[in-house]
Formats: sequence, structure tokens, C-alpha cells
Amino acid sequence: MAIEYFAIFLVGFLGGFGHCIGMCGGFVMTYTLKIKANEPNAPDNRWKLISPHLGYNFGRILTYTILGEIFGFLGSSIGVVFAIRDFQGTLQIIAGLFMALIALDLAGILKKASPDYFPGVKSFKKIVWNLFSKVNRKNVFTLGVVLGFIPCGLVYAAGAQAAATESMIGGMLTMLFFGLGTIPALLITGLAAHLISSKLKTRLFRIAAVLVFLLAIITILRGIDALGWYKFYWLF
Repeated sequence: MAIEYFAIFLVGFLGGFGHCIGMCGGFVMTYTLKIKANEPNAPDNRWKLISPHLGYNFGRILTYTILGEIFGFLGSSIGVVFAIRDFQGTLQIIAGLFMALIALDLAGILKKASPDYFPGVKSFKKIVWNLFSKVNRKNVFTLGVVLGFIPCGLVYAAGAQAAATESMIGGMLTMLFFGLGTIPALLITGLAAHLISSKLKTRLFRIAAVLVFLLAIITILRGIDALGWYKFYWLF
């Protein structure tokens, strides 16, 4: 399983610079400016500069970890409920196919219906923007927890991988590593967003899409192996 955790970390890391900056960068810049406006007399030192971003990102990671635990639990419980003998292999194949579709979507190969085509995005945005009016250095962690529920392709892909582990611990670790991978991009966004060019973001995002696709293939192959259709000894 170590290769999956490393791969999902890379997905978060590279996808963070390509996707997260584009999707969540506006949130980061907004709460940064809001905190500065709400606390004009705050000491100007390195800790005061970075602490809001650490709080925000730790909040996101907490949400991802909890979601991963839920995904892992659902993956294991469905198999128990339906008592499917080869459920693990079946779930891995389904999750892998779903991840492959997400990867193609992230790469721009599949056409999106609209920018907000994921369920609940528009309603969720309204709730989020209401929270920004009261954001400060002390409650930015809560903002991170809430924004961790933002639905996006990368989170869905990581969630599918978490469910495929059929384990609460495995799902939790999958989403934890994914969340940790996204931290550098959003930290840089908050501290010095101008350092990341649009061209570099596009390239890194494409690499992340390729990694999601490769992870999808590995997940599908593990499912085929678990079903006994063909043995891939090199995967273990």
C-alpha cells in the first residue's frame, strides 16, 4: 500500500499547484486580506504571517481525514451488507474506473457541462462566502474545516481510492496523505502567489492528472488480481 500513499501524496502536491491554486487560491487570498483588514494592528512577524495559513490547512486536512475514514468505512460495510465474495476486487475495479474518468476530466479530455457541474457546488459557495465576513486569525481553522468539504475532481479521486481500501484506517491515511500533499501550494498562494506562473500551474496540473490515471490503473489491476482473473505479483 505504500506506493498508493506516495502516489496520492504526489497527486495532492502536483495537483495543488495546478488545481487547488485555481479553485481555492481565491479563498486563500480572500481570507488573507480579510484577516489583515480585521487586524490592522497585529504584529508583523513571520509567525503571525504564516500561522493563519497553517490553521486553515490543518482544518482542511482534518476534514479530508474524517472523510477518508468515512469512505473507508463505506467501502468495507457495503461488502459486509451484500456479502459479495469478491467484493474487494469489484470495488477496486469500480473505483479505478471512476478515478480514470476523473483523470480524463482533469486533463480536459472530457468536456465539462459547466464550471459548477459537481453536485452542490453553487449552494456550498453561498455558505462559504458568508463565513468570510467574520474570518480572523482565531477562527480561520474553522474556515479550513468547512472549505475541506468543497467538492472537486481531485478530492473525488482521492475519495474513490480511500473507499477502495475497504478500511477506515486505510481510507483515513489515503486522504491524510492527499491533504498533506496540497499544503505547499496553498501556503505559497497565501504568502507569495505571484511566484507560480499560469504556465507552470497548467503543467503541474496535467502531471497530477496523469498520476491519478496511473493510480486508477494500479487500482483496477489490484481488483483484477483480487478476483483471480489474472495475477499481478509485481503489484504486491
